[in-house]
Amino acid sequence: MPLEDRRYTQKDIATRAELSVAAVSMALKNHPSLPDETIVRVKQIAKELGYTPDPVLSALVAHRNRKRVRNNFSVIGIVSNWSEPEGWAQLQSAQEVIEGAKARAMELGYSLQHIRVKTDAPESARLSAILKNRGIRGLVLAPLKHHQDSIDLECDDFSVVTIEKPTLYPNFHHIIQNQFDDLLLCWEKLRERGYTRVGLVVMSDLADRCHHQWEAAHNYAFSQMDPAPAPIPILKLGEHSQTDSIRHWLRKHKPQAVIGRCDQFFEAAKLENLGIPEDLGYVSLNISDDRPGTSGINQNRNVMGAIAIDALNGLLLRNQRGEQTVATSTLVDGTWHEGDTLPPR
Repeated sequence: MPLEDRRYTQKDIATRAELSVAAVSMALKNHPSLPDETIVRVKQIAKELGYTPDPVLSALVAHRNRKRVRNNFSVIGIVSNWSEPEGWAQLQSAQEVIEGAKARAMELGYSLQHIRVKTDAPESARLSAILKNRGIRGLVLAPLKHHQDSIDLECDDFSVVTIEKPTLYPNFHHIIQNQFDDLLLCWEKLRERGYTRVGLVVMSDLADRCHHQWEAAHNYAFSQMDPAPAPIPILKLGEHSQTDSIRHWLRKHKPQAVIGRCDQFFEAAKLENLGIPEDLGYVSLNISDDRPGTSGINQNRNVMGAIAIDALNGLLLRNQRGEQTVATSTLVDGTWHEGDTLPPR
């Protein structure tokens, strides 16, 4: 066989590195028991030799590893830090995440445990030890109550995937909603039904969590209109006086329809004697947590939960723990849900 056609094996790497084949295999999988220098040296030798795994053998090893990982670390934790009883898990969208994650975890042979952490509670300082004592090495970090929150967690001991992209945890693999395209989909439905004068109302905290993708997409969609109507300023709401702010905004700008992600829009419209949809069209950016029957975006949070488990399972199989060198993400597109709040004009 010509030298250039030869497939190098882990035994070849072991010979050059003066290590056992088992040590080479562990190094290529970033096993935490090996020194970093050994892992780097083995990977450099593998690169120089042009080593690539045999796909058939890799499939067999992956099958064995899946069994081994499930036997050793059969519980995956989904961690939330809301202090109220149940907190995050009360939201319909959160329940969809948990249901999707639980179903996928069961398919892969894991069980899922929801772990509620009060950041100011004494046990929060012992969180890492508690999780390890339970045999938990894989974590899904649920959306934090405030996107700039932190959890007292020794992250290097765990494989971690996050739902959303928390400010202080940017270098884990995160599963995020494709907010930009979701809002463009709202505009597509609005145009189809004859709406041109459209306003956007969002909570400031949610806009920050979404890295202002909603506002960016809204401004882009508006810029594509020809002729463009008089612009309606985006309304961002804080925690207080939401109803009054919405009422004043509706009275002043008189939109034909509103794209919304806030809690008190229907109440404010009612106080202004505006019927939905008789006087005002409405599109929700998250129908799961909005009024039942609303037209708008189904964020497919169950899919986000399932993808989070898939990503975490891959990290566990590769022994990848702690923060990643390069931040990666998976975008999940929303789909349109036809409700009763956006009839044709």
